[in-house]
Amino acid sequence: MKVALLCDVDQSVYHVGDEAIATMSTRRLRARGHEVVRLSRHEKYGPGGSAPRESIPALVFPWPLEDRGRYLEEIRSVLAGDVRALPAEDKLFGIIEHLRGVDALVIGGGGSLNSRYGWLLDERLATALIARTLGKPVVLTGQSLGPELSPADRESARELLELCTLVGLRDVHSIRIARDLCPDHPALVQTLDDAVGLGLPAQGEDHEVDPGLLSVTLGGDGDPLPREDYIALACAVIEELVQRTGARVELVPHMADPDHGGGDLALHHEVAAQLSIPATVLPIELDTDAAAHTTRAGWVFSTRFHPVVFGTAAGSSVLALPLNRYGHTRMDGAMRNAGLAGAAVPAAALWDPVSAGPSSLVAPLVEALIARREEEHAHLASARPRLLGAAEAWWDRVSAALEQGTADTTGPIDAADPVGAGLEPIMRWKEALRERLAPWTRAVGVRAEPSAAVIMRTRDRPVMLDRAVQDLLGQTRQDWELVIVDDAGDGPAVDAVVARHSSEADARIRVIHREISTGMEAASNHGLRESTAPTVSIHDDDDTWHPTFLQQTLAHLEAHPEQGAVVVRTWVVHERETPTGFVDEEAFPFWGELEGVRLIDYIAVNRNVPISMLHRRSVHETVGLYDESMPVVGDYAFHLQLLSRTEVGFLDRPLAQWRQRPSAVGADSNSMFALSGGHRHHDAELRERYFRQWVQDNGLGLPLFLSKDTEAHVSRSEERLLEELRSLRAEVAQLHERLDRVAEPREVPGVRALVRGAARRARGVVRRNRPSRDEA
Repeated sequence: MKVALLCDVDQSVYHVGDEAIATMSTRRLRARGHEVVRLSRHEKYGPGGSAPRESIPALVFPWPLEDRGRYLEEIRSVLAGDVRALPAEDKLFGIIEHLRGVDALVIGGGGSLNSRYGWLLDERLATALIARTLGKPVVLTGQSLGPELSPADRESARELLELCTLVGLRDVHSIRIARDLCPDHPALVQTLDDAVGLGLPAQGEDHEVDPGLLSVTLGGDGDPLPREDYIALACAVIEELVQRTGARVELVPHMADPDHGGGDLALHHEVAAQLSIPATVLPIELDTDAAAHTTRAGWVFSTRFHPVVFGTAAGSSVLALPLNRYGHTRMDGAMRNAGLAGAAVPAAALWDPVSAGPSSLVAPLVEALIARREEEHAHLASARPRLLGAAEAWWDRVSAALEQGTADTTGPIDAADPVGAGLEPIMRWKEALRERLAPWTRAVGVRAEPSAAVIMRTRDRPVMLDRAVQDLLGQTRQDWELVIVDDAGDGPAVDAVVARHSSEADARIRVIHREISTGMEAASNHGLRESTAPTVSIHDDDDTWHPTFLQQTLAHLEAHPEQGAVVVRTWVVHERETPTGFVDEEAFPFWGELEGVRLIDYIAVNRNVPISMLHRRSVHETVGLYDESMPVVGDYAFHLQLLSRTEVGFLDRPLAQWRQRPSAVGADSNSMFALSGGHRHHDAELRERYFRQWVQDNGLGLPLFLSKDTEAHVSRSEERLLEELRSLRAEVAQLHERLDRVAEPREVPGVRALVRGAARRARGVVRRNRPSRDEA
């Protein structure tokens, strides 16, 4: 059969992992007698590489959310018979003809089926739609699904899975999501990564690793960690490993431009420059060479995925440090496939945000890795034949599905908890270390007590709620409890969101359904009463955090026991909702001039919103709960009471996003817009309450004096403003007279200077007479 193979190959930035998947998939298909033609991006062909002799152009999608959604709908229209939905020169028509000439489509492995890379998900869906329209069977193999999926992208993923005769997903997390999306699909199978085996000798031959070699691969972008902190952490791990093992160091990049470098390669040079030991920085190389570097090393340290796949198959001691939720589910899955549970350690667990460097966990983690070296090497060596055998068996099944057009569903699949090669995972770390890792990962099998209670108020906004829940699941600190307060909204919709994430949430989410709404403050108080953690944050369903918000704020409060709360730098994000998701339109700092949290700054106006703050539960003992008699300004009243009784810290780092939709109406609107009249009214009521109390205690003398004095100042300011405006009007009139005398203003000497002078004067008038922020 002639098989079209879709992988992310021939990109401007060479990606060893994507190319390795394509290499091994091509080998295995050809070994089963199939002719393979790749879909290619045709941008570059790797270091020293050349264009394939035969290929099909990839159906490259635009990145912006609305553009990719529009293009997908246009493709659907063309496939439904409306060829005018796209210009005749669009690449789609040529791709249709190319695919008409093949017998089947295989969508190769990778991490493409998620909202993080939503355009890649749409590319695969659209290509599968073309193939099925042409009557070709489609098989999907070796992919990761999720974990980040918007509701719209979940539907796209569901449709893609249903188009496929046979589906292979490379980790247990992905297969669970797939079975939730398509419970009746006859052939959802957990497999292995399609690149497994690259860099190893032919099956059955012995393979030895060099215990004196440490292979390091670090992703060029350390997000969400600050770059300098990421480099310091990496150096600490490398130096600790070398100090204990004496190994020499090779830095093996997996993503970089073959002509201009950057990416992993640039970061590797920075790391090598900061190391106190020698290290060899290798160039970006073809996938076969890069894999061979990793598989010959006795020790592998990586924040990227494929060195974990290569290293475990080779029998190396692999230290996998995923950077985020996306990386953790994939790396944890790869280690589980090799029979090691709870083995991937979030990089953030080794980061101390207070010192901006490595944490005290680096040494015990490296010590534990070395202590398990011999036992783990023996385990992985015995597992290798089963891993490689499972990979070959999977491709036998793929081949049969392509030839028959249907999948054999009689294979040994454990629908409850599938494992790709049938290896029963054993817990990697001893209990003492697992207890120390528990705040950062649930995979170690130890449940940490919650350090933070997150109260999430929601009402009839399931799409926003889904985003907010995933926002919490993406936090680097995972020792939280979430109480969702459904404030008299659509209860079943809330329950559906929670059920969708129940496996990953692992019993950390509780839902309170309030039959009658009595205000946001009452909802917050209800959540407080239902939670127990020593710190609290109000996370409304439409706002978001930086992934390190909880880690940084918890660390700050631990370092500052005298403070009752901490506020972070916050950005206002204007967004709008589209049928396929939310689109950010602009972002700017909220009270960007603030350098701390002081009561004097809050007297005029509230300087932070709930999403900006983490506070100790104990402050409620003196401050009390949120004032339910002050609708919509209860958080402001709480902040005033808090600041009058305790010190509040400030982190000048943009860790919170206050999301606003100025044009939205109904349930999707923000209270500050939809309830602006209520805000003004209750703000006045709050001030009146405090003013009356002050007058009762101190009399009316000072307020009367200040009122008259302020009136006089305002009157004088108005007079100055009017005088300057009259002068400016005369100057503008003079300018008009001079312009009227000529056809071209630029021909008048000095006109430009006059215009600039008038503009400067206008700006000066505005600046001098603009109320300060404290008066706004």
